[in-house]
Amino acid sequence: MKTIADFKRRLSLGVKLQSIFHQKGIGRDETSKILLGDEDKGIREVSIIQSNSFALKTMNKEGKEVDSWMSYPKKDECKFLDENTIQILTPDFRVRDKEVLIPCITYKFV
Repeated sequence: MKTIADFKRRLSLGVKLQSIFHQKGIGRDETSKILLGDEDKGIREVSIIQSNSFALKTMNKEGKEVDSWMSYPKKDECKFLDENTIQILTPDFRVRDKEVLIPCITYKFV
Protein backbone atom coordinates (compact mmCIF):
# COMPACT_ATOMS: atom_id res chain seq x y z
CA MET A 1 0.00 0.00 0.00
CA LYS A 2 1.13 3.45 -0.80
CA THR A 3 -2.03 5.56 -0.45
CA ILE A 4 -5.20 5.81 1.61
CA ALA A 5 -7.11 4.81 -1.53
CA ASP A 6 -5.09 1.55 -1.60
CA PHE A 7 -6.02 0.95 2.05
CA LYS A 8 -9.72 1.62 1.38
CA ARG A 9 -9.71 -0.72 -1.63
CA ARG A 10 -8.33 -3.56 0.48
CA LEU A 11 -10.95 -3.14 3.18
CA SER A 12 -14.00 -5.35 2.82
CA LEU A 13 -16.44 -6.92 5.25
CA GLY A 14 -14.86 -9.82 7.08
CA VAL A 15 -11.23 -8.82 6.36
CA LYS A 16 -9.06 -9.21 9.45
CA LEU A 17 -6.68 -6.56 10.76
CA GLN A 18 -4.07 -6.89 13.49
CA SER A 19 -4.39 -3.77 15.67
CA ILE A 20 -1.68 -2.21 17.84
CA PHE A 21 -2.65 0.81 19.97
CA HIS A 22 0.35 3.06 20.64
CA GLN A 23 -1.02 5.41 23.30
CA LYS A 24 -1.54 3.24 26.36
CA GLY A 25 -0.46 5.19 29.45
CA ILE A 26 2.36 3.32 31.17
CA GLY A 27 3.45 5.86 33.76
CA ARG A 28 5.45 9.08 33.92
CA ASP A 29 9.10 9.99 33.49
CA GLU A 30 11.23 11.97 35.96
CA THR A 31 9.76 15.26 34.64
CA SER A 32 6.18 13.92 35.05
CA LYS A 33 5.67 13.64 31.27
CA ILE A 34 3.21 10.86 30.47
CA LEU A 35 4.89 7.79 28.97
CA LEU A 36 3.08 5.91 26.23
CA GLY A 37 3.43 2.25 25.28
CA ASP A 38 2.01 -0.25 22.83
CA GLU A 39 -1.02 -2.45 23.47
CA ASP A 40 -1.85 -5.34 21.16
CA LYS A 41 -5.60 -5.17 20.51
CA GLY A 42 -5.52 -8.48 18.65
CA ILE A 43 -6.91 -9.48 15.30
CA ARG A 44 -10.27 -7.89 14.59
CA GLU A 45 -12.70 -8.25 11.71
CA VAL A 46 -14.00 -5.38 9.57
CA SER A 47 -17.72 -5.09 10.35
CA ILE A 48 -18.84 -1.86 8.64
CA ILE A 49 -17.39 0.21 5.79
CA GLN A 50 -18.52 3.75 5.00
CA SER A 51 -17.13 6.46 2.74
CA ASN A 52 -15.46 8.35 5.62
CA SER A 53 -14.88 5.61 8.24
CA PHE A 54 -14.91 1.92 9.04
CA ALA A 55 -15.60 -0.26 12.07
CA LEU A 56 -14.00 -3.36 13.54
CA LYS A 57 -15.73 -5.99 15.69
CA THR A 58 -14.49 -5.53 19.24
CA MET A 59 -15.33 -7.12 22.59
CA ASN A 60 -16.17 -4.56 25.28
CA LYS A 61 -15.43 -5.01 28.99
CA GLU A 62 -18.74 -6.83 29.51
CA GLY A 63 -17.84 -9.37 26.82
CA LYS A 64 -20.37 -7.99 24.34
CA GLU A 65 -19.38 -7.60 20.68
CA VAL A 66 -19.50 -3.94 19.59
CA ASP A 67 -18.25 -1.90 16.65
CA SER A 68 -15.09 0.17 17.17
CA TRP A 69 -14.99 3.07 14.67
CA MET A 70 -12.03 4.70 12.92
CA SER A 71 -12.18 7.60 10.47
CA TYR A 72 -9.93 7.38 7.45
CA PRO A 73 -6.84 9.54 7.99
CA LYS A 74 -5.72 12.38 5.78
CA LYS A 75 -2.57 11.68 3.77
CA ASP A 76 -0.34 13.57 6.24
CA GLU A 77 -1.85 11.67 9.19
CA CYS A 78 -0.54 8.23 8.27
CA LYS A 79 2.50 6.23 7.23
CA PHE A 80 2.56 3.11 5.10
CA LEU A 81 5.08 0.81 6.73
CA ASP A 82 4.83 -1.93 4.08
CA GLU A 83 2.34 -3.43 1.61
CA ASN A 84 0.12 -4.68 4.44
CA THR A 85 0.54 -2.08 7.19
CA ILE A 86 -0.74 1.44 7.83
CA GLN A 87 0.14 3.51 10.90
CA ILE A 88 -2.29 6.28 11.80
CA LEU A 89 -0.82 9.38 13.45
CA THR A 90 -2.40 11.92 15.79
CA PRO A 91 -1.23 15.18 17.41
CA ASP A 92 0.84 14.59 20.53
CA PHE A 93 -1.47 15.69 23.37
CA ARG A 94 1.56 16.01 25.67
CA VAL A 95 2.98 19.06 23.84
CA ARG A 96 1.51 22.39 22.82
CA ASP A 97 2.70 22.16 19.22
CA LYS A 98 -0.18 20.43 17.39
CA GLU A 99 2.11 19.93 14.40
CA VAL A 100 3.91 17.13 16.26
CA LEU A 101 2.31 13.84 15.20
CA ILE A 102 2.87 10.53 16.98
CA PRO A 103 1.61 7.01 16.25
CA CYS A 104 -1.93 6.31 17.45
CA ILE A 105 -2.75 2.91 15.97
CA THR A 106 -1.26 0.48 13.46
CA TYR A 107 -3.38 -1.82 11.32
CA LYS A 108 -1.89 -4.79 9.49
CA PHE A 109 -3.83 -6.98 7.08
CA VAL A 110 -3.60 -10.65 8.10
